[in-house]
Amino acid sequence: MEHQISMDMFWIVIFVGAIGILITGAIVFFAWKAFSDKERGFVHYEIYLDFLTQRNIRPNIPKYLNEAYSDYLQKRNEFWSTYGQVVIAAFIIIILAILMLTKTISAEAGLPILSAVSGFAIAKGVSSSRNAPTSPGDGDNG
Repeated sequence: MEHQISMDMFWIVIFVGAIGILITGAIVFFAWKAFSDKERGFVHYEIYLDFLTQRNIRPNIPKYLNEAYSDYLQKRNEFWSTYGQVVIAAFIIIILAILMLTKTISAEAGLPILSAVSGFAIAKGVSSSRNAPTSPGDGDNG
């Protein structure tokens, strides 16, 4: 069964594809701009740790600094994981929209996939478990 698309449908598909590429490009540009600067992130961790050990300042401060750096790395990895999932979900939605517009796949097949992708993206974006921050005195008995 051969299916021909009209010229109007062709331009709609081109428009949806261009909007999709623009949205995906904006998401990628956001991450590139937000994290390309070397001065961002956990500022001068190594220099600060060296300063504390050279001056022999409270031996528990490097421990807390190390915990803060570990927490920073964990949050950064969570961000990149969620970011990658959002980019992939946006790409899948764009492809499915184009396939549904050209009637390559029917709405009965495409809409459940779209709802599954959006449900997955929403579920991954919402964190169900939050860790309570520990106070600096926890675990220190001496």
